Amino acid sequence: MRTFLLSFVWLATALAAQPPTVTTPNPVQPQNVDRPFPGGIGHYQQWYAASEFMTGFTTPVRIEQLEFFAGSSNSSNATTIDMEVWMGHGNSLGLTSTFASNFSSPPVVVWPRANVQLLAGAPGAVVMTVPFLNRFTWDRARSIVVEIRIFGNSRANSPFLYNLRGTAAGIGTTARNYVAGNATAPVGTVQQYVGMVTRFTGRPGGVIDFGVGCPGEGNFVPRNTSVNIPFPGTVWNNQLTQAASQRFALFAMGLSNTQTSSQPPIPLPADLGPMLGIGPTACDLLVDPFATFAAMTVGGGAGSGAATLPITMPAMTVFIGLSIYTQWLVADPLSSNGVIAVTQGVWCIVG
Repeated sequence: MRTFLLSFVWLATALAAQPPTVTTPNPVQPQNVDRPFPGGIGHYQQWYAASEFMTGFTTPVRIEQLEFFAGSSNSSNATTIDMEVWMGHGNSLGLTSTFASNFSSPPVVVWPRANVQLLAGAPGAVVMTVPFLNRFTWDRARSIVVEIRIFGNSRANSPFLYNLRGTAAGIGTTARNYVAGNATAPVGTVQQYVGMVTRFTGRPGGVIDFGVGCPGEGNFVPRNTSVNIPFPGTVWNNQLTQAASQRFALFAMGLSNTQTSSQPPIPLPADLGPMLGIGPTACDLLVDPFATFAAMTVGGGAGSGAATLPITMPAMTVFIGLSIYTQWLVADPLSSNGVIAVTQGVWCIVG
């Protein structure tokens, strides 16, 4: 364990510093937009292309704040906005008019309903900041949708004059869906290439599943769970569930999910059978097993076996942003292949 974790140090020092923010869209010639905040009560969604985030965030990140900017004129009417903000992964082709269909996975309510100040500001100044109460983890693969539900404002809930920095020519980078008069309306009007310029702040750290496992006894596929995001100086708990009980299990972790560190390297994923000196098992190794740790599952039968492995992370900030890939391998003679069952992989980014 000690050797493995210390070996992270020189790898982590080679990581590039991760920019804490990204602004999208970022038009050459910004234009004024007057929705959603000046529109009174309303329901709004904005779609942001994944490629825009990839320019600033080099790994998945936990997004913790967003900001909006004043337009080039008419940005002096400071107003209190009663609003709620949702955030989730979007569809690759953008938005439809149906709000609920525009999330590709369940969204997170990052700002539960509360008042937010829309400030007066000079052109280009930040005029609204929304610090998230619940962070959203972006997977560095899919687009993002931000949904804003406006329930009222300090101007008797009426529309008012105000311009925000935005674009009406964001081809392939943004789009919006909007309807006035109802904060929870199911359907709006889509405008392609139109949206507010938005700055997102992200913090390194996250937990993302990848790949698939293969079943053990009773046709149950064991599950790999990182109970918490690893942070320097904390205990990082890893859990195996849905396995057969009273089975030997191996927790494997490494710094790659594309090839092993052996010589010669083996491309991943790779069927475990040839590595075990047997025929194909239909169970894939998904991570480089640079370090492995043994455990015994406990439970009451097929699908109820579980094991937990706590790992104390060194209290060194050099680890922040480091990617660690993990997988559980379970020896199971009652699996469909008569040898082994495995979990999906988990990609952990140190926070």
